[in-house]
Amino acid sequence: MSPAIRPGTILVISRLRYGFRLPGSRSYLLRWDNPAPGEVVVFYTPEDLIAVKRCAGLTGKGDFIALGDNGVQSFDSRSYGPVPADNIIGKVLGIK
Repeated sequence: MSPAIRPGTILVISRLRYGFRLPGSRSYLLRWDNPAPGEVVVFYTPEDLIAVKRCAGLTGKGDFIALGDNGVQSFDSRSYGPVPADNIIGKVLGIK
């Protein structure tokens, strides 16, 4: 199955949707929200790769479950477990 987002696709991302972080920092200085189930977010995976996945839910300790739209072929939380909310880069607002 081919990736849902092809090379050359432009994503419009809100980097301030969930909080504020200093440039170059990997943790939020101020956090005011978490992703809701169903929102598409850009984040760093535990392997330090950038991924675009849908939030399937939050866990009790500030982590979220990321699921890809390609089902069992997607490299997501089924492979690497919950993702810390501090790894979120932003929310996808649109695709061009």
